[in-house]
Amino acid sequence: MPKISVIVPIYNVEKYLERCVGSILNQTFSDFEVLLVNDASTDRSLEIARKYSGDGRVRVLDKPHSGLGNTRNYGVERAGGDYLLFVDSDDWIDENMLKNLYSAAVEYQADLVLFNFIRENLQDGEQRVCKLPINYPEFGDEVKELLITELVGPDREDSAWRHVEMLGCAWRRMYLRSWYLENGIRFGDEREIMLEDMPASIMAHCAAERLLVVGGAYYHYRYNPDSLSTRYRPHKMEMMTQCYSVIRRILTEQRLYERYAKRHLAWFLRSAVHSSLINCFSPKNPGGFLKKYREIRSILKNPYAREAVRSDYLKYGSRADRMILAVIRSGFAPLVYLFYGAYSRVLMRDTRKK
Repeated sequence: MPKISVIVPIYNVEKYLERCVGSILNQTFSDFEVLLVNDASTDRSLEIARKYSGDGRVRVLDKPHSGLGNTRNYGVERAGGDYLLFVDSDDWIDENMLKNLYSAAVEYQADLVLFNFIRENLQDGEQRVCKLPINYPEFGDEVKELLITELVGPDREDSAWRHVEMLGCAWRRMYLRSWYLENGIRFGDEREIMLEDMPASIMAHCAAERLLVVGGAYYHYRYNPDSLSTRYRPHKMEMMTQCYSVIRRILTEQRLYERYAKRHLAWFLRSAVHSSLINCFSPKNPGGFLKKYREIRSILKNPYAREAVRSDYLKYGSRADRMILAVIRSGFAPLVYLFYGAYSRVLMRDTRKK
């Protein structure tokens, strides 16, 4: 039985896969397996993955297309390691990642290990280490409570946590496999839910009995600035609403919902309503004025959106929070259309400058 199972979901990543797999196989730690799980790629990804099948540490699995979350679940069901790690196939890891994480996990007998990452903007030649605003290492109930709070929603006022990135990502954690399976942690179907790893991360933190946060930044996340300004998701609001609903159910089951209700509604306002309104004005949205206007009206009528704007949680937040709250709270579709049309143009202009 290997100490660590590294699960790599693969879908049309022929340009990046060799760097990803090479970084895993080049580890200074030796007792691990790699599950390369192909999700019905239509490019050369499966062919490239099979080149590694001669390595005894590698298993290549091929399955029908079902999305990232289900592909991770498929890998977990076939993994045999004591711990689980997820690596996205367009990213890569440092050579000491497995050694350092496993050593820390064993020392603290951790069931969940959270670590930092490096944001790689290769297009602009920029690299940035993304760390949590805490002292390291952190272990126990106090940091567990803090992280659940920050995962559920934004701080009321500006703070260092407001600038934390990718906190809910699956690849930012190492999981004790036996504990993971006992707690029924699973990822959502990305065809139905956006941020499919966020509910799984919150569930993991709620279930964690021995949570460890380490200071190392071992994971290299490939950041693509173009995707922020050009991608259009036609059902974004519905899929974000599903994410909110699943997290709300988890918090209710954990008897935490009343404690975090306003904070989670603030998350819905910013991450679902606000981002879905921006999404309407993506350059890739094929619709004209009437389609966008109807989409905006539909977003404003969402029952959770109406519940969120009644909350005063963000009333004394940043200037941007207050403006967003006031515009959406108005419920006046023409005003919302004009505001987000202008707001989206500014965002796209600023993104192109970076």
